[in-house]
Amino acid sequence: MKNIKLSQSQLDVMKVLWQQGKSSVSQVHECLNQQKPLALTTVATVLKRLHAKNIVAFEKQGRVHMYFAAVTKDAVQSSMLGNLLTNLFNGKPEALVHHLVDQEHVSNEDIQKIKALLDDEQERDNG
Repeated sequence: MKNIKLSQSQLDVMKVLWQQGKSSVSQVHECLNQQKPLALTTVATVLKRLHAKNIVAFEKQGRVHMYFAAVTKDAVQSSMLGNLLTNLFNGKPEALVHHLVDQEHVSNEDIQKIKALLDDEQERDNG
């Protein structure tokens, strides 16, 4: 898996593409503008940078570029979480989990869900 690092604005654009599918610059701009005002040129620049990183691709429809995600949301999450784990937690998953539980409000319901996920993973590894 390639090393994917995205800025917040790049992630925001990717979320639109994952949700909407093929979209023009103006369609992405319209979706993002509902959350915070952005210049159309800013969105175009972000899309061009994502294209240069092979994170998005496009098809020409007449004179319009229709952009779409070239990587899955799971691939981006895995890569960025891997970077976080390596760079901030010395590659130790337990340190990441400890930080999350210690620093963030984690409900009992969330703890039970996490335990169930870990139990399922352990069963798969032992099965």
